[in-house]
Amino acid sequence: MKKIISLLAISFLLTAAAHAQPSPNSDPEASISGQIVLPDNSTVTGSLKDNIRKKGELVIVSGGKKTKYKASDITSANIGNTPYITWNYAFYEVVHQGSKVTLLRKANEPSTVQYSGSEAVVVNSEGSIDDLFIRKTGETSLQLLSRKNLKDVLGSVCNNCITNDTQKIDLESMKKLIAECDACK
Repeated sequence: MKKIISLLAISFLLTAAAHAQPSPNSDPEASISGQIVLPDNSTVTGSLKDNIRKKGELVIVSGGKKTKYKASDITSANIGNTPYITWNYAFYEVVHQGSKVTLLRKANEPSTVQYSGSEAVVVNSEGSIDDLFIRKTGETSLQLLSRKNLKDVLGSVCNNCITNDTQKIDLESMKKLIAECDACK
């Protein structure tokens, strides 16, 4: 009786282990569909592994081939329904796209070393992860939003037509201010 129970237990464990093996053609971490736009405006579409916050990179599986991209390698990316842009070797999530102003959230710190001749230079960018930035339509530079400069920055961008006098720098209040700015003439 003990031998039968032992044999049944072993056969059950072997069967369970065989069914628990992942299929060789699927990568469970690269399950988000997305698209990357390269500097030459060509696009790469496939399954993405989002390592932006951890390692400052995207891994795309396209045609059975894995390729890693840093922020310096691409101009923009769409991960699922979330658009990202790159600027100064960092990824920025596009939180709100308006007609006058785009609201962005910093997604990672740049981890890049550039070389000036033989001298290594560490690349750094303004702000911390999750800080909010704005970019005027038609410009390439970003402006960090802080409590100190909120009124001045949005006032100059929106021609002083914002009626909301908030000092909160949270995502929802900033979305409302940017929407109000876009409604201004």
